[in-house]
Amino acid sequence: MENDENNFGQPENINPQNNPYQNYELKIGPVAIEYLREIAKWTKFLSILGMIGMAIYLVVAFFMFLYFVGNSSTSREQVNAFAMIPFLLMMIIMIGLYFAPILWLYKFSKNLQEAINLRNSDHLTTAFNFLKKHYKFIGILAIVMLGLYLLSFFGLLATGILSKMTGGGGL
Repeated sequence: MENDENNFGQPENINPQNNPYQNYELKIGPVAIEYLREIAKWTKFLSILGMIGMAIYLVVAFFMFLYFVGNSSTSREQVNAFAMIPFLLMMIIMIGLYFAPILWLYKFSKNLQEAINLRNSDHLTTAFNFLKKHYKFIGILAIVMLGLYLLSFFGLLATGILSKMTGGGGL
């Protein structure tokens, strides 16, 4: 079931002398195109949902800060209100971390839709480049988070050992 009009061909920026796949053409059949069309819809939905979630997260953080600052009448309450600043900064950093992969997911879906509609291999290559960036970032973030979990586990373990060695009370 090969269809020549669904042939996305070889990207133009690959040197044919160094390309081991120069004798192969990738042809995408109608069923695969429908799968890709559905993938583009879902990734677009998820990326828009992620952007909306980040916006809501930022608005909630801002109003929480305003609430604590506005309802602090004593100096002690004002100290507690300004203790929210690191929390607010952490929320902004989290939003900043997730903005790029969600934007790349959105660009993947837009370029994939254009590639399918226009039968354009350049758009398909661009789409998969954004998908690669998205998953590479998520993979690196997962590795960093696993490292932080391990570090916190060993930190808690060391704290427990030091507490027992110094005669401190435990649970």
